Amino acid sequence: MSKKTWAIAVLALAGVMGLLALQSGSGGRKQEQLTILDPARVVVLRTPGGMLEVATIEKIEEFGWQVSYTCRPLDCSILGRTVSRIRVPVHYTYRVPLAESWQLDLEDGQYVLRLPAPEPMLPPTMDTSKAELQVKGQWSAPPKIETVESMLRNFRPELDRRANQPEYLALQRAHAEKTVAEFAQKWMREQIKTPARPVKVVFRDAGSG
Repeated sequence: MSKKTWAIAVLALAGVMGLLALQSGSGGRKQEQLTILDPARVVVLRTPGGMLEVATIEKIEEFGWQVSYTCRPLDCSILGRTVSRIRVPVHYTYRVPLAESWQLDLEDGQYVLRLPAPEPMLPPTMDTSKAELQVKGQWSAPPKIETVESMLRNFRPELDRRANQPEYLALQRAHAEKTVAEFAQKWMREQIKTPARPVKVVFRDAGSG
């Protein structure tokens, strides 16, 4: 083999070795495929961060309890049981986190924004000034607000549980989607010049991708 042929072979081998080194990372560098977003189909919005309140449900909640009497060794059954109920307006507020940026994808003539599902702000707010107490079948305003707050304090865990129930989450969903869509459209007008298109909001429920 001539010297010229040997030189060409050595250069070819060096090129192959260099490519293998790049792919394995042993040479201190690596090649990665980059995904380029088409600006005509994707809009990225900056947000102010924090939490965005998207919907509030106001619902009259009602709780009941009974009191019986024990006076051993005497028989107190003649005293019976006292059944009481209390009802109070409760405000369930739902919100979504404002990430550093939102990505809107153009699909079928509209922008689609995918976000985590709204979460309730806990604990829910009770309007104790409008609470009513029922004793022996008669509804009336409690004598003192402090009395109401003391009684309702025991029901806060139950209100937290209700805020996460599927029925409550379903009630707020349409309002939340509308609020987020309006928010996104407002920011699109302020940040970039894009043709006016509707925004569809898709919430990712817990456990979904």
